[in-house]
Amino acid sequence: MKLLLWTIAHSALTVGGMGLLTIALGGREITFRTLLDGLLTLPGITGVVLLFGSFLTTAAVLSFARLSLFIPLNTGLVFLFTLLFAVFVQHEKINVPILLGMVLIVSGIAIISGQRGS
Repeated sequence: MKLLLWTIAHSALTVGGMGLLTIALGGREITFRTLLDGLLTLPGITGVVLLFGSFLTTAAVLSFARLSLFIPLNTGLVFLFTLLFAVFVQHEKINVPILLGMVLIVSGIAIISGQRGS
């Protein structure tokens, strides 16, 4: 359960940070000046802070978790949080294949997190 909670936090911080950086930097030609301008916006600063939090949670998880459990859980949860971000922040639509994939991912997470030692 500890691993699952830490992985949820890590995945949410990662997707939130990347999503906000995408908003801050999206559509800009990448030069040092435009990168700096994007990073110095509220979404840019918040995205960097969230990604730093993601880094810290990664360090915490790696201090106690088996990588063979953390990486699959993290990958599945990042996918789910990305879809949630896309739907609620970027107003994208979910179709049947995506919904089915989400159900399968959640099922896999439930199976993996039910193992002893997680």
